[in-house]
Amino acid sequence: MGILVALFIFGQTYADTTWTMYGGTFENTHCQKMVGAMETAPDVKWSYVTGDPVESYGAAVANVDGIAGTEVVIGSGDGKVYCLNGTTGAVKWSYATGDGVRSSPSIADVDGIAGMEVVVGSYDDKVYCLDGVTGTVKWSYVTGDLVCASPVVADVDGIAGMEVVVGGYDKKVYCLDGVSGALKWSYTTNSFVYSSPAVANVDGIAGMEILVGSSDRKVYCLDGATGVVKWAYDTGSMIWAPPAVADLDGSGTMEIVIGVLLSKVYCLNGVDGTVKWSYQTGLGDWVSSSPAIADLDGNGTIEVVIGSNDNKVYCLAGATGGLEWSYNAGGDVHRGISVADLDGEVSGECKLEVLVPNVFADYLICLNGEDGSVLWTKSGLGEDVHDITIADIDDDGCVELVVGTLGDNKIWALDDVGDSSDCMCDSSNDIEESNARTPQNGIEFRSMGKGVYLFTPNAVQVDINVYDVSGSLEQTIYKGVLSKGGHTFIPNIKSSGVYFITLQSHNFKQSLKMIRF
Repeated sequence: MGILVALFIFGQTYADTTWTMYGGTFENTHCQKMVGAMETAPDVKWSYVTGDPVESYGAAVANVDGIAGTEVVIGSGDGKVYCLNGTTGAVKWSYATGDGVRSSPSIADVDGIAGMEVVVGSYDDKVYCLDGVTGTVKWSYVTGDLVCASPVVADVDGIAGMEVVVGGYDKKVYCLDGVSGALKWSYTTNSFVYSSPAVANVDGIAGMEILVGSSDRKVYCLDGATGVVKWAYDTGSMIWAPPAVADLDGSGTMEIVIGVLLSKVYCLNGVDGTVKWSYQTGLGDWVSSSPAIADLDGNGTIEVVIGSNDNKVYCLAGATGGLEWSYNAGGDVHRGISVADLDGEVSGECKLEVLVPNVFADYLICLNGEDGSVLWTKSGLGEDVHDITIADIDDDGCVELVVGTLGDNKIWALDDVGDSSDCMCDSSNDIEESNARTPQNGIEFRSMGKGVYLFTPNAVQVDINVYDVSGSLEQTIYKGVLSKGGHTFIPNIKSSGVYFITLQSHNFKQSLKMIRF
């Protein structure tokens, strides 16, 4: 059976498009799907010095220019957006805006024309759409004040074509046409919007919603097609943190998790915005960190990990908000937490680790996701380590870390000490990455030409997905029951780069590395 596929996500269909954005997904969950080999503190792969602090929401990673190899795109306080070679850190291009860039870029085919674009906000009151090959401006949109929130690129109105959604200090949330940058709609809150939006279908009704926090204390759920408010919840405190969206309790409906400056973490019902649970961190301390959401201990339930300015990282049960563990980082944790299997290649345990950025310190902390114990720290990065991007930036099949710092104006790329390649997690119940595997349970999954071949001895429920090097979902190839026998699937990917095709059934997981030139 041959299938020509398009990406299916949140009830909408998108063709031939790659997204790399804040949190790695529309939902800002900060959970990386790829595997690394960092059993110990990583080495510096390369660093690049900009002209001002790299105090951004993090880098975006993708094949931006269509030439073989992955790029790292990040903004700096010097007003520039930098596109760097992922393997060497050499500059491919840079673009100077009129002021500092603290927005995390989004990389996507925004206009439907061949090639990728970079969309980013600037303190010069503009949102820019840059050509991925040259860094030249395709369009820009002037807002009423500075833009530090990270834009999301998605089809939010169900009409053909992409939109750009972003908030600004002028109190507004904007929805812009991806082709021209023209305004489709805007919504005005009562204070500045520092929070980056999340996009998902949270109420189960057809269509997408925009979830965003405002400094007017409210979390807003906006209709993606019109910008009309579906619900709003007043937290009683300013909101700077981006929300994250996931089904935390396995109920089949979505929840929204967000931190507020009144030392609280809220979990809201996606349907109506009512509170499902809240958690109080240290009194008088801000929660401006964005959460990471994943099953950290492998027990089949979801956890929420979030930082606070009381110096602690909290791991909360997704269903109830109960404390599972906490860790004192020794400094404010006011930036995004990230989660990935960083040591799967060497440990073989197939479990997740938690990366913690640290303010007023020059080090990055890696915690055991199960209990919050310290696995390693990486020092010498310059004071105030900011949001960490986890991705395969050099196309070797293992994740690296990209992070900016305030103290020395640097962008750092960190790699495992052995510079490993083709990372895998050798467990029959966890993801395995290989292009030639011995069949397990009678199931065979392997590369074949431009596609993949799957043989199953019995009818089985499967999910087959394609992820890019940043861990973002590129395509869902098949989701459902397959009849017994052999099946061939051909992903419809036009952009060159490295991808991973994952197969998951009830008791079998495996992934294949695929390179498109």
